[in-house]
Amino acid sequence: MSCGNALELVCPSCGTPAPPEAKFCMSCGTALSGEAPATAPAPVRTEPIRAPADELPEERRQVTVLFADLSGYTAIAERMDPEAVKSFVDRALQRLGQEVDRFGGSVDKYIGDNVMAVFGAPIAHEDDTERAVRAALGMQAAMGEINENLGTSHGVNLALRVGVNTGEVVAGAMGDGYTVIGDTVNVAARLQTAAQPGSVTVGERTYRATCEAIDYRELEPLTLKGKAEPVAA
Repeated sequence: MSCGNALELVCPSCGTPAPPEAKFCMSCGTALSGEAPATAPAPVRTEPIRAPADELPEERRQVTVLFADLSGYTAIAERMDPEAVKSFVDRALQRLGQEVDRFGGSVDKYIGDNVMAVFGAPIAHEDDTERAVRAALGMQAAMGEINENLGTSHGVNLALRVGVNTGEVVAGAMGDGYTVIGDTVNVAARLQTAAQPGSVTVGERTYRATCEAIDYRELEPLTLKGKAEPVAA
């Protein structure tokens, strides 16, 4: 004891300050004893601690990159109010992002009506390639739910095109975020562009890594923008 002044009452669970007469924490509901501790404990974190992007090392990584694009966006934009279109597309992309989270990947960015996701950076698993393909299949399965939420009144159903590619990238901070760059990313984007609506199109390395677990149909080699030779898919 030093000066004899009353100490501030704080919640022993989350550290939120409380009025002297409070019996329960206004933030988390924990019962208060009415006696303030000398120091407040650190708040309990409910979200995983993530290192800031600029603290993650820049390095070469083997990753699998997924691009998914909503096909039919232009048609709904013609029939719906712009604010309604934005709200719906936001919800649809967030639903697709849930499949990325479910299989342990990370959403790199949302670009218009497109999702880019990475499996293998910054966190890697032994089966990242299979996780990426299963996330892509999960996205396709989720389109029924997304279209049900859209409703039939606009006479439009969205479809999804997905491209998945595996290879080496440079991963690290760029601007305010963490991302991956390299030819592997470019090819994944081109595979998505070339894919048929409702399908998942994968590159050769993705196929080789997952063909024992997932059934595929071989396509004619694709002529992709920026590639000198046709690409197996």
